[in-house]
Amino acid sequence: MIRPCFCVGYKADIMRGVHHEDDRYMLALYPAGADLTPYTKEYSPTGEITGTGYRAGGIALTGFDVSEDGEAAVLTFNDAHWDKVTLRGVVAGLVYNASKQNRAVGVVALAQETSSTNAPFDVIFPEATATDGVFVID
Repeated sequence: MIRPCFCVGYKADIMRGVHHEDDRYMLALYPAGADLTPYTKEYSPTGEITGTGYRAGGIALTGFDVSEDGEAAVLTFNDAHWDKVTLRGVVAGLVYNASKQNRAVGVVALAQETSSTNAPFDVIFPEATATDGVFVID
């Protein structure tokens, strides 16, 4: 089951001061049927997408940014880009903190199942607003 969300452990870690802006955040990709829920605790290659040009663990994210929109706080990153990959059936991603024992941050659901054949592949993070953002605390 895939459910877009902040992971529960990440929310608790925020209160403990575990995660930081300059940590190394990663995005790993998964197909339908992956078990990504609010209770996902850490990155695992189990069930992760495989394909030419894609490495287990995904890609490093850049542009960590927290903004405020009304009463909400929104976490976002720059879009993720793979130059040349062959992937089939990508529906979700797991953002995790490689600097902190691969602790899960949150689950990203793609708008639709997506594939790529020996071509670029992008995960576009939406505008960082309370209504459109991926990771919102309100």
